[in-house]
Amino acid sequence: MDLLEGATEVLDVFTKEFIGKKDVVVGVSGGIDSTMVAYILRRNINKKKIHLYSLPFGREDKDVKRVSEFLDLPYETIDLSGSLAPFKNVTNDNKLLGNVKSRLRMVFLYYKANEYKGLVAGTSNKSELLTGYFTKFGDGGSDFQILGDLYKTQIYAIARKYNFPEWLLKKPPSADLWEGQTDEGELGISYEKLDRILECLEYLKVPEQCKVAGCNIQEVRRIYALVKSNAHKRNNFYIPKVGFRSVGTDWLE
Repeated sequence: MDLLEGATEVLDVFTKEFIGKKDVVVGVSGGIDSTMVAYILRRNINKKKIHLYSLPFGREDKDVKRVSEFLDLPYETIDLSGSLAPFKNVTNDNKLLGNVKSRLRMVFLYYKANEYKGLVAGTSNKSELLTGYFTKFGDGGSDFQILGDLYKTQIYAIARKYNFPEWLLKKPPSADLWEGQTDEGELGISYEKLDRILECLEYLKVPEQCKVAGCNIQEVRRIYALVKSNAHKRNNFYIPKVGFRSVGTDWLE
């Protein structure tokens, strides 16, 4: 069994056992990650239990409809522009508003999950989680992250294995939080190089041991530092230990 087959099997088993007969709510963007999440759900649970929502702030990505057709899953569009208006009255900073947009989407998805008495599926991957390329309590707010232990390049490899549309494989990854935004543009590095560096870190190599074509030691150290500085985003909250067993440290669920 190769790595991709093994990964897919793990995701299938997890999905069936963790979700069971619950409803699941997914925010879809027209990109590879949310499409992959919906695809995995579609493989393993009743399609009537999967609820897809496109949550634009005005303009909707035209590819959401194409993703829906590819997956054979319906979706609903909810324009959240009105909920953003109060924030636009006090700032025009793209990054600040981008975080607000992400959190507003999370609020809506949990509203629907509560309505269905179900779960919110996260769409973040390992590359994003490690580098902190997500909004805490925004797209990082979910009940589970199916793709959380898969690097972005691995997700593309799985997508190719299962014959995802070529237009989707070639689409530049973007959170679509402002005009012209791309993941790699913000991160300042391609996912191909980023994932190789993150693999070095995963396998406990120091920066000097991490050799990635096209990257110098300064770039490697920058990514290592990025992972370290964003550790706080991978914890919902920190608690100072007082009792015998403490939530988040030694109170294992």
